[in-house]
Amino acid sequence: MTLKKAVFSNHEENGAIRDPHNDGVDRRGFLKCMAWAGTGAFCVIQGGVLKSYALPEAAKHNMKGELSFVQISDSHMGFNKPANPDVSGTFQTALDRIKALQTQPEFLLHTGDITHLSKAEQFDTVEQMLKQNSMADVFYVPGEHDLLEDDSKSFLDRFGKNTRGSGWYSFDKKGVHFIGLVNVVNLKAGGLGLLGQEQLEWLEDDVKHLSHSTPIVVFAHIPLWAIYPQWGWGTEDSAQALAYLKKFGSVTVLNGHIHQTMQKVEGNVTFHTACSTAFPQPHPGAADGPGPMKVPADQLRSVLGITDVNFVKGSHALAVTDSTLA
Repeated sequence: MTLKKAVFSNHEENGAIRDPHNDGVDRRGFLKCMAWAGTGAFCVIQGGVLKSYALPEAAKHNMKGELSFVQISDSHMGFNKPANPDVSGTFQTALDRIKALQTQPEFLLHTGDITHLSKAEQFDTVEQMLKQNSMADVFYVPGEHDLLEDDSKSFLDRFGKNTRGSGWYSFDKKGVHFIGLVNVVNLKAGGLGLLGQEQLEWLEDDVKHLSHSTPIVVFAHIPLWAIYPQWGWGTEDSAQALAYLKKFGSVTVLNGHIHQTMQKVEGNVTFHTACSTAFPQPHPGAADGPGPMKVPADQLRSVLGITDVNFVKGSHALAVTDSTLA
């Protein structure tokens, strides 16, 4: 695809990622940018190690693991601008791809911007589509578009039961500890994410008594690493949150918000952002600012996708392969 080729030719040199924006971030050796690739990796946990497979490949095989789940993000239900006048249609395509997997995921993570304008009917549409497609177990964190009205009440009433504060919580599945964080309340200048002291203190206490060998999966809307702070693509106090996770041997952080796939591995932490099921956004710094980006209609589904996660016993590296809704 032309756009994908352009991104790689501009930023990749001798196997390293160059910094085209001169922002001081050292990307060499650990940042892989796949801005236009779309994402769709089936994720399985075996022995506390996460492995993921492209959806088309996973659909051909029975990818058994101790635990499997899918990440979906940025459905923006209610959006109807030229970048995608049919977000419910592309969301349904994502659900169809999940249903086609031979090994069905045990649950879904939705990493925010469920709706575009926080309207009740938009939340209802997503809920009904998930139920109609037998996607019963879904865990949510809000995006900034989900908190535009009624002081977050619409989101919390539907998806925030038994959560703390503005919707953060944790749960355990088959020996893996999942942590849902909220970094879209009280956004900093430019839209930079913020966790806040109350949530940070809760996080420190939440992981304090866990064994160092416990696999950790953190999911939030805005990335917990500084992708492009000029556009608000980062979280101001993420370093403090990540400091509480240093003792663990396997930490995976899943985010949405930027509507494109980017991956970073730093020490024991693998960061991965997911594509939207609604519309793409520009590559960092490639436009005057972030926002819905129109592509030719025949290319739209090639820049949308989902992420499927598979934890398996074996190596301690996270392998992420991306596919699209095309």
